[in-house]
Amino acid sequence: MKKMNLGFIMVGLVFLISISVLSCQANDTDDYSQQAEDMTAADLFIASEAHQNLEKEIRKNMRRMLNAISKFSKEEMEQYQKLKKELLNMETRSEAKIQWNKLLGYDYYASLYRLSNLVREVYEGTDFTRLELMRARQKRKMHQVVITRTTEDDEAIQNCIKAYSEMAEARIEDCVNQYDRNIAGIPVDTPPEKVSELEKRYAVILDECTEPIYEYLENGIENCKQSKGKCPIWGYH
Repeated sequence: MKKMNLGFIMVGLVFLISISVLSCQANDTDDYSQQAEDMTAADLFIASEAHQNLEKEIRKNMRRMLNAISKFSKEEMEQYQKLKKELLNMETRSEAKIQWNKLLGYDYYASLYRLSNLVREVYEGTDFTRLELMRARQKRKMHQVVITRTTEDDEAIQNCIKAYSEMAEARIEDCVNQYDRNIAGIPVDTPPEKVSELEKRYAVILDECTEPIYEYLENGIENCKQSKGKCPIWGYH
């Protein structure tokens, strides 16, 4: 588990650095041409309408979660931190899920599993590695509007937040996609009680994967505001 999480973090860090460079450096002379490049299957998938709709759904889920957290009192934030740990313990998980939904004010897990179903539909028939998807995401970023050094503070902050948000979206998508792969990989002849045990275990793995992302995004947004849009990693506009 630790090896898988470390690999995921390293891939995510490479992607974040790439996004940060693309989002924060000026693009005065480079003129990228999408038509001039060979489009891979992963490139076409990332650019597809189905995948864009998936991204919109992920963004909606992220905003709902962050909006709920932003309204927490000190006591509610303490409960939030406590429940995050209890959700990863099989013995306390069932009750923690109930309290988690009450604290957030909506059915977080129903929302997450709806997202899981959408990911399954969008990814059906595809066989991309995480690295291929990361490269396709980087390539798409390369062809989007790049911030210049003359950008006003407010706009720079928003673009900085956007870069963090896009990284978070990609990480959540990868988490949910891996969860679906795990579920789909359960042999059909597995006894029902074993299937239930595996499903619970994979759900915990999904929580372990997604839980740090919101904290990462919260910290990233705060970094953007404090730095007035300067890149937190590179220190550039």
